[in-house]
Amino acid sequence: MVTNRQKASFTLREYEKLLKHTSRNYRCVGFEVLDDPDSLPERFAIIRHDIDISPKAALDLARIEAENNIRATYTILLTGEFYSPFEQGTRKVLQEIAGLGHDVGLHFDAAWHKISSEAELEGAIRFELEILNRLLGFEKTSGDVKMFSFHNTTPFTMACRQTSYAGLRNAYAGILQSQVSYTSDSNGYWIHRSWEELLSEAPLRIQVLTHPEWWNDRDGEPAEKVCQHLDLRSKRAWESYCISLRTGGRCNKSGLDEASSCLPLLIPREGEQILRLWLDGRREPAFLGLYRCFERLTKTMVSRYLQRMAAPAREVAALLSDHKLQLDPVAALALLTSQPVSRLLGFSGSTYRAITNARNSLIHGFPVRTVNLPRHFNALCVAMVNVAKWSKAIPKGGNSPASKTPASDVGALSAWLTAGAERLGLGAEEVAAFLGRHREIFPEGD
Repeated sequence: MVTNRQKASFTLREYEKLLKHTSRNYRCVGFEVLDDPDSLPERFAIIRHDIDISPKAALDLARIEAENNIRATYTILLTGEFYSPFEQGTRKVLQEIAGLGHDVGLHFDAAWHKISSEAELEGAIRFELEILNRLLGFEKTSGDVKMFSFHNTTPFTMACRQTSYAGLRNAYAGILQSQVSYTSDSNGYWIHRSWEELLSEAPLRIQVLTHPEWWNDRDGEPAEKVCQHLDLRSKRAWESYCISLRTGGRCNKSGLDEASSCLPLLIPREGEQILRLWLDGRREPAFLGLYRCFERLTKTMVSRYLQRMAAPAREVAALLSDHKLQLDPVAALALLTSQPVSRLLGFSGSTYRAITNARNSLIHGFPVRTVNLPRHFNALCVAMVNVAKWSKAIPKGGNSPASKTPASDVGALSAWLTAGAERLGLGAEEVAAFLGRHREIFPEGD
């Protein structure tokens, strides 16, 4: 049975809505409320984030909070497997979070240290505290880490109820456990109650723990979100590797020089997926995926040219989607732009034919020399960059017969197809058959 807590939305928009609702009813504070161990302030809210997987997602939340003048607490895990605070980019993100006015704490994994007593706990916290302060540069400023929270709580850590250990305030102090209402989005679902349900209960004091990886522009299953953050981390690592090679004047032996620089810009989501397929060793599906993207881009350009030449949208769609016509979009684009294929794509027509032959062989199950695929792959990326540039040069009018006649004049389109039949690879019979199939779209004399 799906509960209301499981159906709750975890989008950035919903996060900001809940945050504003909280700030209207509570004063948002940090763990300094523990400084008087005998009593807590009468009414407050603590907004805490344990960064388990994604510092980048944490920065997204930190910016939303800063824009709404709300202070939160972010705890950093030194011993996790999903990110390293020692990476230069991650360190900058964590420093930016602190620079937005938020508190930064230590996210401490007692199991990593194999701790079984509170005496051992003090020493291990001091060890990590010194590292974190130096890592964030706090030893050179007036700021420093003043609190900690346990990672993956156990019966032992939940029994560590003192207000502080090793001089750090304890997010699981006994007084907080007994006198502050609490909820958490652990594992991508609300435990105890949802944030919204907690607010509706209107307790005097609340602590809301969120894990930034669950909050994104678009909601989804927790496992899907983890994969997305891992993909993003992998992409950043790859980009960092490429930058280091270029900076050092060294050669990138991946075979993806053009692809790695242009695909994320031209086709962001698909481009990253295609790059990952290639790097995983699945070169044939990566090549076919890239060819589909190239073909789609080229067809879009042909459509835009025809529309500027007064061809109506239905006619354009019919022209491009008619499989019996087998219209080559590159040939059509070359005809429309009055450019040779070599200038349009950035390489010779024979190279383009080799690429299309490789694509046709693969889709029909015939083998292709794998040694040629890296060359074809990068050439397609070059072609996509060049074709995209032509979008800035699409004429407002054209010089073909179609631009000089009414949009629905079948004779104009027939004349254009016939005039360019040789370059398009079409015969007169194919042109006539195409027009015959679409008389309802291209009515005579309309």
